[in-house]
Amino acid sequence: MSITANLKEFYRERLFHPAPLLIALLFMGAKVWGNVSYGGSFVTGLRSGVMGLIMYVFALGVITILSKPSGEAEVAKIEPAKLRGALISVGACYVLTLLRIIDNLQRGSYLLGTPLLNIVPGYAKLYTFLTTVPGGYRVSNILWGLPLYIILPWVLLHALGIQRDSLLRSSKNIRPAIPFLLLYATAFVATGLNLERLWFLVYAFLYAGVQEEFFFRGVMQPLLIARFRNSIWGIIISALIFALLHIPDFVFRVYPSVPLALSSVASVALFGILMGYGVHRTGLVWPWMIIHALSNVLGW
Repeated sequence: MSITANLKEFYRERLFHPAPLLIALLFMGAKVWGNVSYGGSFVTGLRSGVMGLIMYVFALGVITILSKPSGEAEVAKIEPAKLRGALISVGACYVLTLLRIIDNLQRGSYLLGTPLLNIVPGYAKLYTFLTTVPGGYRVSNILWGLPLYIILPWVLLHALGIQRDSLLRSSKNIRPAIPFLLLYATAFVATGLNLERLWFLVYAFLYAGVQEEFFFRGVMQPLLIARFRNSIWGIIISALIFALLHIPDFVFRVYPSVPLALSSVASVALFGILMGYGVHRTGLVWPWMIIHALSNVLGW
């Protein structure tokens, strides 16, 4: 298949699928709402949304061009009972992570009410201990995320007889990730190197890069693709679930208003789709772990 034919197929069958079109409309709405609520104009918000969509569509096109003609990963074949068990298990890990985020906001006085996880015996003492470890909240986040994002999903999948490596049924091809690795790495170096930024990069790689990409793109996404028998829905739903996890922190701690928070959540969703498509087309998770970490440091 030629590059032109490959791109035509991509834009015709994927970008004009109802799910991406709906995501594009929601993204545009969030950008306009966020901009207007902060005193900007409707036109400026519209322009911001259009430019964001163009950038991500271009990036998806680059991944498509550099993929092999048969770069579409196969749908993992999992027995229905095992697939249900895996989705329930991964969903439980996700809910626990969401509860931990809300609990943290309550303990930091960003949210009212008794911390949710006080009902778990010993949790308050464990929380206090982990917040005093050397390295502060960064080390604490890594230690909290490790069991919920990696250890528990891995153990539960193994108990169900599902090998995680079998979820990414694709010929491995790093080429589509190379332009993004070079772009993000160059931008990181060009914007200055110091010990604080390097430490932040290590943290971003071990937490957002390794843990989130392993969980959302390495485990959840292929399970959802197997469930829906459709890569578009699997990639988009896992990206939306990934973005939703950011809402409590963005709304109650990071941004001064709900519109601005949801505008940022919309950007996270598109970034998740980019990462998900990259993993799906390359059959590899680790390059996108690096890209995700660099993106967090750069604020892209």
